[in-house]
Amino acid sequence: MADVSSSASNSEGALIVDPERSRRTRNSWEGIVRIVVGVPLLVVQLNVLFDRVAWLQVIVTLMGFYAIVTGLGLLIKGVFGSHIDPATWLSVAWMAILLVFVFMQLAGLFDDLTSDFKNLEQPPELSTHEPLGTDRVGKSVMAQAIQGARVSLIVGIGAVGIGLVLGSIVGLVAGYFRGPIEGTFNILTDSILAYPALILLFTIVAIFGGSVLVVTLALSMLSIPTMARLARANTLTFAAREFVTAARAMGASNSRILFREIMPNVALPLASYAVIIVAVVIVAEASLSFLGVGIDPISTPTWGNMISEGRQQTVLQDAPHIVFVPGVLMFLTVLSLNRIGESLRTIWDPREAKL
Repeated sequence: MADVSSSASNSEGALIVDPERSRRTRNSWEGIVRIVVGVPLLVVQLNVLFDRVAWLQVIVTLMGFYAIVTGLGLLIKGVFGSHIDPATWLSVAWMAILLVFVFMQLAGLFDDLTSDFKNLEQPPELSTHEPLGTDRVGKSVMAQAIQGARVSLIVGIGAVGIGLVLGSIVGLVAGYFRGPIEGTFNILTDSILAYPALILLFTIVAIFGGSVLVVTLALSMLSIPTMARLARANTLTFAAREFVTAARAMGASNSRILFREIMPNVALPLASYAVIIVAVVIVAEASLSFLGVGIDPISTPTWGNMISEGRQQTVLQDAPHIVFVPGVLMFLTVLSLNRIGESLRTIWDPREAKL
């Protein structure tokens, strides 16, 4: 009887399956299947449907991207487990790939913007030296898109960096000292935010020109009050905490309390929010270029300048890749930055992330 019971228990144990392992296996196979389906869809769109109806191209392309992105997400969960957030890691991977191409362009690759009038509006073809095609004057769409990525990152990081440094200092001082300083701060920030941002940017660019430096400084003027108000709000919270009261009782100076006690606690929420603001600034820069008042398109290609060519109906009909390529790159970049910023807020400020 003992042998029978032991064999029965062994057979029951053999039937027990680890649910996490089976879930990871299922996710892995489903992810592989979606990737295998999505890649051919994009290849068909690039090589077969390029000269067909525009709406059919859009549908096939979106289906291909959706299958590949969701497939990669399931594959990541299958390999590393369900506790991993695939959206965040895919966003980090995309930004890393984009930075690699930007550094390659800075090293001299993808730097050729000469016109090839023998290959005007050449469609994307992976087997050629122009895998993303050419524009209306024969310039490489891939080279322009990579240089546009460089400009967008420089403008976004530069403008938000200036706003983060200046806004943090102003917000810390206003939130800590209160009184007339805080009142003056509120009046200035409310005045800047109340002024139409688009008109302000138009005015600055019209007066000083459309260089990368001017556009960066103009956009930083819009990020300074936003970062300053966020720094002030966080400073008001931490200024009433016990460790600040203890530091003041021990005779610490105001500067030490501000920069040694309060700033380290304010810096992390500001940094996570700054990543999201970088995405907003990239869209703002592209909008200015699209409207024709941004960076000079002749000397510096940008995503907005490339997308603005789509205002001509013939471009969308004959060569939609000229608009589609920078549009997809900007969409993926902005989406990735937003996702990374939200993840950082979850890590560095859990209470804020639950709101």
